Amino acid sequence: MKRYTIPTIFFIIGVILQYTFYFSWVSFTLLTVSCLLLALFLYSLDFQKPEPSQTLELHSNPDGLVAQDPKTDVVFDTETSLPTKASNAEPKTKEILWKKDPVLLAREEIQAEERFLFCETVKESPFPFSYEKLSSIQYFYYDGKEFKECFWQKAEMLVETDDNAVEWNEYEEGRIKELLPAISIGKRKLYVPLTINAHLFGFLCFSTKETWKESEIQSFWEKSTIISEKIMAKKEYAKVMKHPVSKLFNTSHFYAMAKSIFESKENVTLILFKFINTNFQTEIAIGLNVLGKQNASIGLGLYQLEEDLYAAMIPNDKLDIFSDFFKQFIEELDSLGYPSEVALGYSNQSIPGIKFDIWIKAAYKSLEESILYNAA
Repeated sequence: MKRYTIPTIFFIIGVILQYTFYFSWVSFTLLTVSCLLLALFLYSLDFQKPEPSQTLELHSNPDGLVAQDPKTDVVFDTETSLPTKASNAEPKTKEILWKKDPVLLAREEIQAEERFLFCETVKESPFPFSYEKLSSIQYFYYDGKEFKECFWQKAEMLVETDDNAVEWNEYEEGRIKELLPAISIGKRKLYVPLTINAHLFGFLCFSTKETWKESEIQSFWEKSTIISEKIMAKKEYAKVMKHPVSKLFNTSHFYAMAKSIFESKENVTLILFKFINTNFQTEIAIGLNVLGKQNASIGLGLYQLEEDLYAAMIPNDKLDIFSDFFKQFIEELDSLGYPSEVALGYSNQSIPGIKFDIWIKAAYKSLEESILYNAA
């Protein structure tokens, strides 16, 4: 009953104050109703409070089960050590290597190699944004069939974009393919080709909020030739290092790198690959190069020595990683419908007193033995 003392005292004080100062039936009714509501609220708390016996039982046994004597059920094994990992844990599954069809992946990689040279040049030497009238620049790459946007520039900010198609009319496109600049019909866009020695690499689209004049074309065209010359230089350098079809490192670069690694006394193993009775062997070799570099198991990349002969130089401490990768590589090829037979030759550079030419010849000899073994 103690909890109802508060509304009772509140009611008595209210009645005394009303009789002392001013009595009104309206105020008296409000006082009575408010006190009754407060009393009902306190009364409702009785239903929310658990019984003392139930509270004690919940604290002593929260699951509502009969307590058991721990001394009779708990047994400690002092001889067997606990496992560091759960015994029923599932083994980690390897990530799938071929997420695309091998032929499709190879063709995309060849196209990406050409586009990479263009993008790399633009990043190193973007067009100078010094003309007050200029509002933005778009860089478009030409793959021999169509133009695709690569970068968008505003002042010193250069942003790489998706392969967005260019929006223009036949006249503007025709002028660029003829290696000539063009001003759009609205006069607010200036198209300048990136070309040298009759090779078209792409074009620049200069935008302005005002209008372009014919007299302004020459200045922009002359400055754009700097980018074209650097693109051509990168292409010529790539020809010295890369195979013209597969874009893998070529024979001359292989011997230069092999000589340098051999003289540096690095512990590496030379591995030669020869695909036997394999369809799309060039595409598969490109896939080996791409996936091997993604998984950090093939060193700097694959070298193409002959039409169907490839090489890689693997650090000795990564041979186990490479072995697991290559096994998964072949297994997934078979499951995709590209059964492959591969002859492997190898030569370890860590043999004491070995010379460079012996190191190379030993790999070729090992490869010949592997080919004979596969033939048998």
